[in-house]
Formats: sequence, C-alpha cells, structure tokens
Amino acid sequence: MRRNLSAYSSCQVFLNYPFDGEFAGLADAMNFAVVAGGMLPLCAYDLTTPDRPRLELLVEAIRNCQYSAHDFSRSTGGGPSNFSRMNMPIEMGMALFHALQTQRHEHRCAFFVPTAHDYQAFASDLAGLDPKVHDNDENRLLTDMYEWLRGVVPPALFNKQPTVDVITRYIEFKDQLKTVNISSENGRPSHDETREIMYQVCADAGWWDWRETRMGKDEFPVVPLSRNSKTKRKRR
Repeated sequence: MRRNLSAYSSCQVFLNYPFDGEFAGLADAMNFAVVAGGMLPLCAYDLTTPDRPRLELLVEAIRNCQYSAHDFSRSTGGGPSNFSRMNMPIEMGMALFHALQTQRHEHRCAFFVPTAHDYQAFASDLAGLDPKVHDNDENRLLTDMYEWLRGVVPPALFNKQPTVDVITRYIEFKDQLKTVNISSENGRPSHDETREIMYQVCADAGWWDWRETRMGKDEFPVVPLSRNSKTKRKRR
C-alpha cells in the first residue's frame, strides 16, 4: 500500500472487480485504462498492510481515490458450498456512499455489467446508475472505462489519447504479458508483475510518467520481471 495515499488522491482510481482467473482479462482492461490515462489504479490487491484490518484499509483507500469503477461480472456463488462472495457489493456500497455524501464533488463512480438485463435480478438498485454493458469483451470494457475517465477527470490530470491508440497499446501489453515467466500459482504473472508491464508499456508511449521524479521512483519502485529466454521486450 502506498505510504501516502492522500498525496495522490486526485489521480487515484479505486477498482472493484472479481479476482477469479476467468475474469483476469476484464481486470487487465480496467487497470490498463487507468494507467493509459496517466492515472494510478488501486484495488484490494494493493492493500497489504499486515497490522491493520482489511476493512479499515478499504475505507482509507476509497476515501483517498477521486474515482472508482466497479465491474459486476460475477454474480453467482462459488466453491463446494456455492456461497456468494459479498466483498464486491460491500466495496461498491462504500464508494457510492462516499460519492453521494460529498455530492460527487470528492468521488465519482462508474459501474459495468456483462449483460444488459441480468444485473436487475441480483442488484436491481444499479438500474438507476446507468451501468455500462461490456458483453465480456475486454476491448469494449477498456474503451468504456478509458472514455469515462476522459470525460470526468480534469484535462490537466488526464492523458487524452485516441481510444484506438489505447487499444493498440493494450494489445502490445497482452503480448508482453506472454513473455513473462509465471511466478504465481494461477498460471499468469502476479498482480504486481502485470501492473509493472502496464507501467512500462504506457511509459514507453509517454503516457505514464510517475517515475520521473525522485519521489515517484521511491513510491513506485520497479518490479523485477523474469522474461522468457526466447522473447525480448521491444522498446519504442
């Protein structure tokens, strides 16, 4: 967890999405949209302070993010007992309360769903919030997420690029993801390694520059990557 969340609040976006492997591509799209805009993504994976309750960390994180995005691609139970996991609705409720309490001056929310109608059966209150439908399409979610941010973030804080260029760089990111030796048990690079590739791809494009200052280098240290011997990352 960043040592000083409040210092970056105007550029931080809290992301709320399923952590299951089958939704990894959608998670990548959401994170990449934030990084491509020159912003800073933050999610529950980033809250790793061991001596503080997770709920307390979530409250602090959401309070110090000017924006949040919530993807409700998973709505059914899981595991042998088929229990529904309620962490995502809890995080959404916290963010929505923060937005409403401050009359959206200190927090703005976006909501995404996989289909146009199913969410009305498990989260009917979303109907009044105009959730965007992505049809489980990474590029569509990436596009909607990036264009939402472009519309709500002040121009001085957001890196505005043609959406087609963002999609092109996202494809490059996915190619680079395949060059990393797997270090986690889920068959893909870890959360930190995946984020590092996003930072590198977007920094190469001149879109993400948080490491260009001494403070930024300290706050966003480079994550070492182990690359496949047969592949090398191309820098532009």
